[in-house]
Amino acid sequence: MGKAYVYVGTNSIRGSQGIYTLSLDTGSGKMDVLSTTEAQDSAYLCVSRDGSRLYAVMESLEYEGKKGGGAASYAIEDGRLKQTGKCYAGGGWPCHISLDPNEKEVYVSVFRNGSWLIFQTDGDGRLAEAKESFSYQDPNGRPSHIHAVVSDPAGKYLAVADCGLDAVYLYNAVSHEQVWKEGFPEDTGPRQLSFSEDGKYLYLVTETSCELYVMRYTPEEKEKLHVLQTISTQRRDGYEGKNYAGGLHFHPSGKYLLATNRGHNSFAVFGVDKESGMVKLLGHKMLAGDHCREFSFTLDGKILVAGLQHTDIVQSFFFDEETGKITDTGYQLNIPSPSAVVVFEKKTEE
Repeated sequence: MGKAYVYVGTNSIRGSQGIYTLSLDTGSGKMDVLSTTEAQDSAYLCVSRDGSRLYAVMESLEYEGKKGGGAASYAIEDGRLKQTGKCYAGGGWPCHISLDPNEKEVYVSVFRNGSWLIFQTDGDGRLAEAKESFSYQDPNGRPSHIHAVVSDPAGKYLAVADCGLDAVYLYNAVSHEQVWKEGFPEDTGPRQLSFSEDGKYLYLVTETSCELYVMRYTPEEKEKLHVLQTISTQRRDGYEGKNYAGGLHFHPSGKYLLATNRGHNSFAVFGVDKESGMVKLLGHKMLAGDHCREFSFTLDGKILVAGLQHTDIVQSFFFDEETGKITDTGYQLNIPSPSAVVVFEKKTEE
C-alpha cells in the first residue's frame, strides 16, 4: 500500500513540540511520527499542490515580541520542514490560512480583531510581509471575527467568513474590492467555507448555530450568492450539551461533504447532489475524543485523519465511497492539542 504524509499543527500546550510530520499507511491507516518542527501555536496549516511548501498561522496573542499572531512558510523535503520565512500577522489569534489557485498569494484570517491579510510569496514560496489588510466595524459595536478566506476555483473572487458579524463577503481577487455581502441571522457564526469543484456552489458551516448553508454562486451576476438550503449538523440523540461546528471539507469524489461537531464530538456526513448542489444528511460518526477542529482525506478518499484537540489524539478512519460510512481503522497517536491536520500524498503518473 501507499504512503502519505500527515502534517499536524498544534497549540503550544501540554508538551507540544510544534508541527508534527507523520507517515501514513494509506491502506491500513497506521501512523507514525517522523519528525517535529518547533512552531508557536501552529493552529492551521496549508500545503502547496506539489507538496514542497507548507504555510502555518501562529494562533497567539504575542508573536516575536509584538501583541498578536504570526504566519510562517516552510520548505518540505522528505516530509521534514525547514522554516523559510515568518511574518507578523497583526491582531491576535490568526486562525486560518489558504493559498490562491496560482499559489502567489497567501490569505490569513485573524479572529480576535476581525481582519484578514494578503501576503505574497517569492519564487521559492517564501512568505513576504503582508501587502494589504481588511477589517470590519459594526455601527452597533458588535465585534468582527474573521474565520476563513478562500478563493473560488477560478481565482476570480475571494469568499470571507465573518463569525462575529454573521456575514460572508466576496472580494475581487485582483482589485481586492468588496463586491458582495451575504448576511445571516444574528449569532449564526459563519466559520468555514468550501466551494464545489466546479465553482457553482459555496458551502458554509456556522459555528454557533451548527448549520450547513448551501449557496448558489453566480459570479457573473450582480447578486452573487443565493441561499438554497440550510440544514443542521447536529445529531438528535438526546445530547443537550453545548456544541460548536468546526471543520468543513469535501470528500475527493465531491459526492460527500463532512462537518465536525465539537461538544457532541462527531462527524456529520452529507451526501451532495452535484447538479442541484443540495445536500442530504446521511448520518454521524462518533469520535474517540473531544473537539475535532480539523480533518483531511487521502487522495483516493479511502482514509480520513482527524485531530481531537482537547483529548490530544490524532485518529484515522476508513471512508466508504459507496455508502459514505466512516469506520475506525484502530490506529491513533497521542499528540498534544492537534488543531490542524493536512494529509499530503503525491499523485502517481498514469
